[in-house]
Amino acid sequence: EGNIRDIRNTFGVSIKINKVDPLYVQRYLDNLEGTRSKKERHKSMLNLAFDYAVEKNIISDNPARRAKLPKNKKTLDDWQKVTQKYLEEYEIKPLLKELYRRPNTYRVGLLAEFMSINGGRIGEVIAIKRENRDYNTRKLQLVGTIDRTNGYRNGVKTSPKTVAGYRTTDMTAREMEIMQELESLNELEQTTNPNYQDMGYIFTTKNGVPIQINSFNLAIKRANERLVSPINKTLSSHIFRHTLISRLAEKNVPLKAIMERVGHSDAKTTTLIYTHVTDKMRKQIIDALEDY
Repeated sequence: EGNIRDIRNTFGVSIKINKVDPLYVQRYLDNLEGTRSKKERHKSMLNLAFDYAVEKNIISDNPARRAKLPKNKKTLDDWQKVTQKYLEEYEIKPLLKELYRRPNTYRVGLLAEFMSINGGRIGEVIAIKRENRDYNTRKLQLVGTIDRTNGYRNGVKTSPKTVAGYRTTDMTAREMEIMQELESLNELEQTTNPNYQDMGYIFTTKNGVPIQINSFNLAIKRANERLVSPINKTLSSHIFRHTLISRLAEKNVPLKAIMERVGHSDAKTTTLIYTHVTDKMRKQIIDALEDY
């Protein structure tokens, strides 16, 4: 609504629609202040508005479609922000250790480590049910996310964020260990905890309810604060997913293969991390040059 209001107040004021040409739209986009995403939203809305005018035979051509978004200028700050998206090995190890140290965050630690290996979105991972995994074939289906509209206790599985979100991944030995441990913990709770609710999910609290995203994010932030040397990054569930991308990039895994693993239909985020040189890769360059 805010973007629509902006367009109404600033675009084509007192100008008849058939007088708006591509040059006018281009100048509007070039002079529009704000983030790249704001410019993209305005461009998209203008495209749709003029498409409607063409459909109604008000105009014969869509001038917004012929205008181009200004090239996104990369600054040093933009480049440095990429490093905030993932954890280096020396950062994730103490964080996981701290999560595992306390019984009340142990399950959070298992979920965090799993995401750093599997690369799934937290909504996809907490939606994994027992029927989605096959330990014999080592296949894991990521085919949905949790609809939290009516609360996690009443949460049902719904479609993933994108079509690319429907995927089957191959599980590593550690992924299977984590899931088997959680299933064992859940079976124990089911027999001893009167409040346990078996919803069929694996990544749950001790009461059988899928781990809440807000609770997860709060737990990792507090764990980070307890570290001797806290990580100077904004921590959320997504940082573990992006950590996998950086690890695979270090090992020269093809970009397309990484996108398939994490379920990215848009290569933007994957490419940003993939093309950024991590600390380990920098060391590899120095080692190679020293041996040259």
